[in-house]
Amino acid sequence: MNSLRWQFHDLIIEGNADDATLWQGWLKSFGSLPQSTAVPHLTVTLQTVTTVPAPPNRSPDFQQGNLLHYFVDGEQVIAHFPRYGQLHLDLATGQTQGKVVPAAGQTYAILEDLIAISLSPHLRRRHKFLLHAFAAAYEGEAVLLVGGIGAGKTTTGLSLLNAGWQLLSNDSPVVMANGRIQQYPGVLAAYPESFAHFPKIENQIAHLADKVVAGNGRQKISVSAESIWPNVWLPEAPVRAICFPQIEARPDHALTPLAKPVALARLLPHAVEQWDKAMIPAHLQILRQLVESAPAYSLHLSPDILSIPQTIAQALEDKQL
Repeated sequence: MNSLRWQFHDLIIEGNADDATLWQGWLKSFGSLPQSTAVPHLTVTLQTVTTVPAPPNRSPDFQQGNLLHYFVDGEQVIAHFPRYGQLHLDLATGQTQGKVVPAAGQTYAILEDLIAISLSPHLRRRHKFLLHAFAAAYEGEAVLLVGGIGAGKTTTGLSLLNAGWQLLSNDSPVVMANGRIQQYPGVLAAYPESFAHFPKIENQIAHLADKVVAGNGRQKISVSAESIWPNVWLPEAPVRAICFPQIEARPDHALTPLAKPVALARLLPHAVEQWDKAMIPAHLQILRQLVESAPAYSLHLSPDILSIPQTIAQALEDKQL
């Protein structure tokens, strides 16, 4: 069994895996965090099995289609993935035990999802709430990019990093009280055509062209941000603005303000896990604090990807945000 501990802000997380592919995924995903020898607060252990364990013999308490089913019994939770395995979460002790099939480590993005799902309920009980978003900072203040697949979130985030912004998270920044966010580790993943917008990045990852990972019939490249920009990570920052990008056929970029109730409603699908009913009130309070502390905008994107950072930075400097 491979095992390491990482310093995750004020917590120690221990990751364990008995499979080489799973272990390499752990190392790649958490490589931006310093290692530790301290006693862990949270432990996630992933073991490989030949077939997916059978779910409990009852209807799930919550399900996301055929992808993920939750079975909740007090502080004991089973997250059942019909295609990939099961996670058994003990919310009282901060332990997650997973049994997964080899495909979990071989299929694009599944391992990172398993790790996030293993950790997020434990983190919520320690006042850390994950948000599905890209988070980058300009002069110490963060901008959140929130959106679904195809909205332009990742390409916009890459454009910010390419312009010298710092990174807090590619996918799941930690939302804290009073509108602050913390780093959550992970790799950058995008389609080759997204990287192709940035010659500097494309040149630095050219050696990965033969290591693309399949996803939904297309190909994505997965790479650590620090391998491109050695000092790119920022541990924590206040949120200056929340942006919901959308790609449009227009001559230039534009930012239009959103009312706070609208912003909160748009954040909810990217944040709150409905099965975790005990934590929903605290989660909603954190999100309300976020929208109260930082204005929200629709970010209307034109095809000129390279000018996005100037558009947002100029708005920050002009105090339009």
